[in-house]
Amino acid sequence: MNQPTPPNNQAEDALPMFYQAPRALDRVRDSKMKLNRPTDFSFAAKTNAIPLLVDEFPAAAAYYPIVFADGPTPVPAAVVGLKNDSNLFVGKDGAWLPGAYLPAYVRRYPFILMDDPQNKQFVLCIDDKCGLLKEDGEFPLFEGEQPSAFTKSAMEFCSALRQQGDFTDEFVKALKEHNLLIANNAEIDAKDGSHLQLSGFLIIDPQKFDALPDSTILQWRKKGWLGLVYAQLLSSHRWPNLLEIMQGKK
Repeated sequence: MNQPTPPNNQAEDALPMFYQAPRALDRVRDSKMKLNRPTDFSFAAKTNAIPLLVDEFPAAAAYYPIVFADGPTPVPAAVVGLKNDSNLFVGKDGAWLPGAYLPAYVRRYPFILMDDPQNKQFVLCIDDKCGLLKEDGEFPLFEGEQPSAFTKSAMEFCSALRQQGDFTDEFVKALKEHNLLIANNAEIDAKDGSHLQLSGFLIIDPQKFDALPDSTILQWRKKGWLGLVYAQLLSSHRWPNLLEIMQGKK
């Protein structure tokens, strides 16, 4: 049985998905280091689900089924594969499928904001094992003793994603409070006669959503959440798209 791998439902001391050795940027250590933009997405090839922020729902729904990885705190995710450890959108050359939406979680790599409890702030970190840091790279991390424009842009992007993460958490919390998330099994029959069954994820129950009080619907409309619900529901039509890609790779 295959199931979307819960991307963030890990132990608290576990590293975020994709990251092997995140460390804070250092103006001395990294003074001469430059970063190449990722064009090889092989680091994302061994997962079948990518975390999503709710701001991404409309764009992602055009390409991926959107689900919620089951756990104490459900995590919105784009399903990118029908088998564990298999991302159908990453080719053998490491390229992402042309034209398909690239989730922000992937675009953020190798940067990430991490907590610094001692100084009570967030620190911009980089995966030291990303293979993109080189002295002859494309974008300098520092200009003199100051972060470069590229690094500042990365900081702004990571900060924006964290803010969107708070909005995502609020939306998911509301779904749980109204008991709208239900377990779902996706069953897919391939042309070769094989049968794929995916489980371990949640989706929004359309009937329970339709039964919400008018006052709640009005509140959600003001928050901009109705479009998110519709995007998730419409994304359920993308399961055959994954099957077509998988069969095209055989």
